[in-house]
Amino acid sequence: MKTWWQQLNIREQRLVVVMSALISIFILYSLIWQPMNESIATSKLKIERQQKLLTWVQESAQRYQQAKRNGGNSSGESLSSIVNRTSRIEQISITRMQPQGDDLQVWIDEISFNQLLLWLGKLASRDGLQVKNIDLSKADQQGVVRVRRLQLGKN
Repeated sequence: MKTWWQQLNIREQRLVVVMSALISIFILYSLIWQPMNESIATSKLKIERQQKLLTWVQESAQRYQQAKRNGGNSSGESLSSIVNRTSRIEQISITRMQPQGDDLQVWIDEISFNQLLLWLGKLASRDGLQVKNIDLSKADQQGVVRVRRLQLGKN
């Protein structure tokens, strides 16, 4: 190798040195620098996503705790009065209500399924009630159900 180097003239030696340096820089860049930068960028994106998820979870937990505190029926209102009040607001026609221990059973002839879900969601989030049991049947119209029995209770 030494004899080969000495056989080259000065101009060729400079060219070999420059090319060796360029190849070394290219190898360092492509094998070390670029993968490391890509890994860092990927890690930063993962961290940002995880931070967003953490923020969302913390906010959701705070909303849940607040809803649990506020929605726990702190007014002492009975289940039947809560159901009556909210059904009037939502324009839901209740056929029959019957207390069942600490729970309340409700029957509705016909109601839009989507309206039923919205009403039950509001009962859960605002008034702290939960659906313990529900028995539905399909009505004649599409998207409409009959509530044969809906058992509501406090959380």
